[in-house]
This record gives sequence, structure tokens and C-alpha cells, in this order.
Amino acid sequence: MNKSIYSAVIAGIMTCVAVAQAAPLPAELKMPGDRSWKGTIISRDGDWIEFSTGGKPIRIGASTIDELVFEVKIDSYKLNEMNRNREYARIIGALERTLAPYKEYSDIRSNLTTYNALLMEMHYKTASYGKAIELASRIVLDDRDPKLQEQARVYSVLSLIGAGKLDKAEALITAYGWTEGLDDTASPQKLYIMAKLLTLKKQYADAMELVAKVVAFNSQDPEWMQPAELLCAEVYTELKMYDSAEEVIRQISLLYGNTNEDDQAQKLKIRIEKLRAEQELEEEATESEEV
Repeated sequence: MNKSIYSAVIAGIMTCVAVAQAAPLPAELKMPGDRSWKGTIISRDGDWIEFSTGGKPIRIGASTIDELVFEVKIDSYKLNEMNRNREYARIIGALERTLAPYKEYSDIRSNLTTYNALLMEMHYKTASYGKAIELASRIVLDDRDPKLQEQARVYSVLSLIGAGKLDKAEALITAYGWTEGLDDTASPQKLYIMAKLLTLKKQYADAMELVAKVVAFNSQDPEWMQPAELLCAEVYTELKMYDSAEEVIRQISLLYGNTNEDDQAQKLKIRIEKLRAEQELEEEATESEEV
């Protein structure tokens, strides 16, 4: 091989190695027994973390670490603004770029769970159900924040339903105990999820009963009221109660304009118009046959 080409190849390999090697990350390392140190994670080699507090680096078993607290630089205000504007793809891009340096440490509990929970939600909203399920499965194992843990359970089931994996969704719902206690005091997310599942199983009457409970007892909770109203319109459509479905769609546009539910409601309205036209043609054909 030509010497200059050989040198270029070696240089390229060394560059790739340098890029592949994780950059040092400022972090606080927390160990069991309330012991903690602030310093820098130098690198990782399998189950070993090389950590420095300023002097000679030490090697620590990753499985012995209780939590890593990273210095994350991200504009939360900008993220919230993009979320309000429904710029979900931009949020996903910003989060994935920010979290990329920490991916090698994703198996260790850290302060990144909140960002991963938001990323999970964005993947669900953009129908990237596989990615949402993957993130949810990790967050569910982290019991430090029960609220985020429950959120992960919800998005895990919703993503399975969205992906059409009804058997797995139903098994998970049963494992979580969400098939019990579906009364007026049940949480709106549990009622909605069960209604969604029953709708896909074509058990429309049971689904409508649960949707009605969400609407009747959770009017101050837009997070679940909005999708419940949309699901109500979808169930009416499946029951061929088009006037009722269109009335709900009008209410969605009036109360929840410029939202995902409004977008989906307008698509449903177009579908209803097509179904009405098909119904009229069938009725005309029936009348012609009778004559």
C-alpha cells in the first residue's frame, strides 16, 4: 500500500476511534448510604465506570451506582413553547441531540428520566410506537418518581394499542389491575384506556359507557377530556350515529381548537361525509331493487 494512503487510513481510523470514545461528562455520582462525589465521568468499559474528582481516575462498578446526576444543558422554556405549538418532531430532535452523550449510561438511574418521559410522550404523539414502548419499559423500572412511573405505564399501553398489539396491551392492562374498579371514582386515564381497547374490540356499548364517565366526572382535566371526546365521536361513527358524531366534532372544534384532537376530529368529519354518501347509495340501490 502506498505510504501516503496508509498514513491517511491510519489517521482516519484514529479519528473514528476518537469520535466513538465518549467525551468526559460532568456529573455527581451517588452511591448507596448517602455517599456522593462531584466530578467527571471519563469513560465506560462494560460494567466499569472511570470517574475522576480532579485527581487520579478511579474505576467503579456501574451496578453499584445508585444514581448519576448530569449537568444537562437544555432550554426548557423553548421545549414548552414547541410543545404548545405542536412541533413534536423538533422536540424529538432537540431531546435526542441533548441526550445522545448520555446514552451509554442509560441503564443507570439518573436525572434524565424526566427528559426521557417527555421523549416517550413525543414518540407516542408522532406514532413512533416502538420507540415510545422502549422508553416506557425503562421508565417503568425506575420507582423514584411514582408519577412518571405511572405515566410510563399509560404510554406503554397506549403505544401497544396504537401499534395494533391488542393482546399485549390487554395482558399489560390486566397485569396493572386496570380491569377492576371501573366506576365513577376510577382515574380518567384508566377509563380512557379501557374504552379505547373496547372500541378496537368492537364492544362499542361498553366503550361508550366508560367514555361517558371520563366526560362526566373529569371536565377539568383537558389531558383526558380531549381524547375522550374524540373517542366518543369515533364510537358514534362506528355505531352509524353520524349526527351525534358530528355534534361532538363541533364541540371539539369549539372547545379544543388547534389541538391534535381537533385535527383528528376534522379527519373523522371527512370520513363521516364519505360514509354518509355510501349509505345513501346503498339506500338508493335497495329502493331500486324493490321497485
